[in-house]
Amino acid sequence: MCARNVYQVPESFRYAPFYSTGTSFTCHDHYVDLEKKVKAEPFYFDMLYLVGEKLTEVPWEHSERSVPIVFKQWKELKPQLQEGFTQRKSSKQNESALIHALSLFIVCLFWTNETYVKGLHVKNMMISDLILKPVNCEERLLFVINKPTQYHSFVQLQQLFDEIEKIYHKGQAIKQMKHEKGITHIE
Repeated sequence: MCARNVYQVPESFRYAPFYSTGTSFTCHDHYVDLEKKVKAEPFYFDMLYLVGEKLTEVPWEHSERSVPIVFKQWKELKPQLQEGFTQRKSSKQNESALIHALSLFIVCLFWTNETYVKGLHVKNMMISDLILKPVNCEERLLFVINKPTQYHSFVQLQQLFDEIEKIYHKGQAIKQMKHEKGITHIE
C-alpha cells in the first residue's frame, strides 16, 4: 500500500484549523484496521488517495461499512466534548477534540455521498454538489470551522451529525429497497 511511511499533507488540506504548512502524516501498514486509521487520522484515506497511493481499502466506496465507524467515533468523543464545556475547561484543551470531531463530520459527509474529501477549504469542497447533506450545510460548517472552540459551534456540530446520520440511514434504506426490488424483478 504505502511506498513511503511519511507523506506531506496535500496542499488542499493545509487549512486552519486542521493543518498548517509543512505538516505530515504517517502511512500505516495494511494490517491496521479502518477504525484505528480513522481514529488516528480521519482524512487518512482521502489524503493518501490525493497523493496517488494505491488504497487497499476505499472507505467512500463502502459507506455501509465505513460511515457507521465514523458515527461510533463521534458518539465516543461527544461526551468528552460536552464535559469540556460543562467543566469550562480551557478552549485549548477542548480545541483538538473539537477539530477531530469536525474532521469526522467532514469525512462522514463525503463518504455518505460515496466520494472522497478533496480539500478542507469550505468554498472548494463543492458541498452544493453533494446529494446527501444537511440543510444549509456549507454555511453551518463554515461557522464551526471559523469558531471551533465556541460552545455554539459544538451545538451546531451535534446538529449536523444528527442530521447526516438520519440522512445516511434513510439513504441506506432506499438503497436496500432498490436492491430488493431489483432482485424481485429478476425472479
